[in-house]
Amino acid sequence: MREQADAQTSPAFDAEAIAVAGDRRRRRTRIATGSIAVAAVAMAAVGLPQLVDGAGTTGADDLVAESVEPFTERKVGFSTGDVIHWGEQSFSVGVAIAAYVQTDDGFVYTTQKGDVWFYDGAGSERIGHAAYGRLRADDTGSFVAWVDLAEDGTPQYVVYDTGSRSEAARVDDNAAGPSRDQDDEVAEVFAVDDGAAYWRTEEGVVRYDLATGDSELVHRPLPVVDPANKPAQVTDVVDVAAGQIAYLEDDEGSRLLVGEQIGDDAEPMPTGWNGVLSPDGRYIGVEEADELAVYDTATSEAVAPALDGYAFKVVYGWVDEDTAMILGIKDLKGETYPTDFLACDISDGGCEVSSTKELGAGPFALPDGDPMDT
Repeated sequence: MREQADAQTSPAFDAEAIAVAGDRRRRRTRIATGSIAVAAVAMAAVGLPQLVDGAGTTGADDLVAESVEPFTERKVGFSTGDVIHWGEQSFSVGVAIAAYVQTDDGFVYTTQKGDVWFYDGAGSERIGHAAYGRLRADDTGSFVAWVDLAEDGTPQYVVYDTGSRSEAARVDDNAAGPSRDQDDEVAEVFAVDDGAAYWRTEEGVVRYDLATGDSELVHRPLPVVDPANKPAQVTDVVDVAAGQIAYLEDDEGSRLLVGEQIGDDAEPMPTGWNGVLSPDGRYIGVEEADELAVYDTATSEAVAPALDGYAFKVVYGWVDEDTAMILGIKDLKGETYPTDFLACDISDGGCEVSSTKELGAGPFALPDGDPMDT
């Protein structure tokens, strides 16, 4: 049996949590008051977690017949309780999911206790522990990353390869010293992109090359010479894709910029406190004050598809370079939230509903690696 602790109640679905996924500064205004109590998810017996379709029937034979590598494709997805919804397929992993991401080999997920598990379509195995419950993965490939803590509390940056089922890197942040408590989140993995991991240390934003083991400081906080004239500081790296870095800068408020480097040549976006880059870095989907926006990162031109009939909508991932995953909540006034999960082509503006769910009656997560209670 898996650890009994892993069966603890997952966080309740909260519409605000969707809006702030990736926004770790907790500055969002609530879009819905209160939260919904969630019953504890019962522990499922260990064995091969069952593959289920929308009707609750098994479909393991269909999965095996699809291909040798069934997870290389990205599909519109989300999780409810212990079930990962992936396009028209669903997979039960037997324990409530706190956060998850997809790799080319399956799904990596965390439990409420922070344990990290890898599900490959046939079963799950525990592969580590994430101190803050967050995961980061690339748009393609087998690498997933998180922050662990050594026995003395020193942060460790972990990168795991789901292809080889082994750790690709474990790097101590010796400059940071022991972490004071679970809320001390100076150490943070921002993104994995094209064979590199990006994380924050006491010194600044670091790019770690997984092939060579070399670290490069890509941004150091600017010194404050005159307290009355403080320089703008980078407060967060939102995402990295195809070498494009999306980051937040505190400059008489907060603004989102995208560029090949953090600096003067980056392009400011019209809006956005958080967001997700397309795999080629051409677009970024953002959300601010409950409004959906997609921008061309080179020109900051607004290119979002027209979507009517939703009280809240947000881009939370990408199927491919042109197709965004969009969550649309139709009504925020009830005890549950009627929600569509859509695939929208940014080039032609067309959208197709992939799934429809009534959210709010249990644990819920998007495949961005962030727990809903962050």
